[in-house]
Amino acid sequence: MTVTMGQDWIAAAGGNVVVVERPGGVRLRAASFGAEGPRGVCVFLSGYTEFIEKHLESIVELTARGFRVATLDWRGQGLSDRLLPDRHKGHIDRMETHLEDLQATLEVLDGFRDGPLTVVGHSMGGHVALRYCLDHRQRVRRAVLIAPMLGIGRPGLPEWLARRLVEWLCRTPLVDGYIFGGAGYGPRRLRFDGNPLTDDRERFDLMHALLAGNPDLVVADPTFAWVRAAIRSIDAVTAPGVLEGLPTPTLIALAGREVIVSNRAIEAAAARLPNALLARFMDAKHEILREREPIRAAFWEAFDRFLADTDA
Repeated sequence: MTVTMGQDWIAAAGGNVVVVERPGGVRLRAASFGAEGPRGVCVFLSGYTEFIEKHLESIVELTARGFRVATLDWRGQGLSDRLLPDRHKGHIDRMETHLEDLQATLEVLDGFRDGPLTVVGHSMGGHVALRYCLDHRQRVRRAVLIAPMLGIGRPGLPEWLARRLVEWLCRTPLVDGYIFGGAGYGPRRLRFDGNPLTDDRERFDLMHALLAGNPDLVVADPTFAWVRAAIRSIDAVTAPGVLEGLPTPTLIALAGREVIVSNRAIEAAAARLPNALLARFMDAKHEILREREPIRAAFWEAFDRFLADTDA
């Protein structure tokens, strides 16, 4: 692992980096922030392609609200070990592997092994957060899911056909190849105009400056195996009767200008969860936490109301 300007930023944000050893020699980069506060401990789970440095601003918001925060680079992302020689490929065998890595990380970090837990997740991290709630419902005090991956946005093919095609391709040598049209990190990702993530130019440029400062952080398009893992995990979460049995208080943030994940799937899940509040941010793109200041302020206001209600 290389030392980056971003890791200096982790220390400046009060973070302590830890390497978590996993079976098979895989090493994960994790970090904890802040002292034990009045609201206890929180785990922040980032999305596909993301890394710890990208969300330091939000982690500082959480520590300011009285949380001790844990986070990690997922296996195959950030400065955790990659699974393929081409570091740009987003690859995982199954989403359950991420859940196992998360549990192992919490067991290693001081103060996170047991006790009540607040879970906050963005995009793919929101999906994993929801699955963690289902597996550990006695432990999770509350959950905040931000543009969670509960369906794929604009798949380009009929859903039934896309599923069958992906399953078939994963039985061929293309299993660890880029999805059709996929490629490594390149100039098209540097274009701010028309990007699907955020309308905040400063935050957009900052992310790419981090990647330029350490190209080892880069993840680009996914493999067919990653897509298969996502589809299978979405099916597991949304199966009949699963969401209806989760009593955990849950705040779900929906971006009105979403194209990465499916808002229709998010709305359907929110309607099925017995203790969920759906907050809509109609001017936001996918990365609500990294949007323009009025949108971010509206999110944190909704977050604070949710904290107050669930603290009570």
